[in-house]
Amino acid sequence: MSIIPPVILIVVVLLILMSFQLAPGTFSIFYHFMLGKFSRKKSDDLSLSFIFGTELFMVTMWLLTYFVLFTIFTNLTDYQILLWIFAGISIAEAVSIFLFYYKSPTSRKSTVLFLPRRFASTLMHRIASVKSRKDAFLLGFFINVPELVFTLPLFIIMNTILLNTTLVPVAITIALAILATILPLFIIRTFYRADYALADIQRLRVHTKPVVRICLPICYIIIAIILITGF
Repeated sequence: MSIIPPVILIVVVLLILMSFQLAPGTFSIFYHFMLGKFSRKKSDDLSLSFIFGTELFMVTMWLLTYFVLFTIFTNLTDYQILLWIFAGISIAEAVSIFLFYYKSPTSRKSTVLFLPRRFASTLMHRIASVKSRKDAFLLGFFINVPELVFTLPLFIIMNTILLNTTLVPVAITIALAILATILPLFIIRTFYRADYALADIQRLRVHTKPVVRICLPICYIIIAIILITGF
């Protein structure tokens, strides 16, 4: 097997993980609320707890799927069929994201995501009620759960490839994937520390919405093509 398809797949997955909007959007609102309630020092401290929660969630999911797949692959006889199944799932994800990831996909100013209104209201209440590192950590951890419908296939596909090639180092790949997930949060934190406001960050999210809406489905389709033709 050539090293090129796995490397391309890894790069595409990293781009997808950096492009998801639920955790960054929540984090930007969370930091705004914290600055209104606490000092800048405590807000920074709570923001790090939020980021650590997200990081731990990703570590948990990567390791969990890796060890589950490791168990499955000890008895698997037809690896190619599995790749075709994952390719079909990737195409379904591409269509779903293009149509449903943003609640108002054609609106130029709305960045509201696919979350039900009741869940969004509960989330805002949770953000406003954060008072401690534990609260911030739990918020950062569980905010990633709703996007598992989009991210879980990535964990499974990536770990399937890692388990079936010796050309790519597993630990480094997983570390890069986790970094890709939390990098947008550190960027937002840097903006706030540079005295940008929530409105500035929201304008940036509005400007990048069309790119995200188009690029995410394209990346999933690229994954499907690689799975069908590259292995």
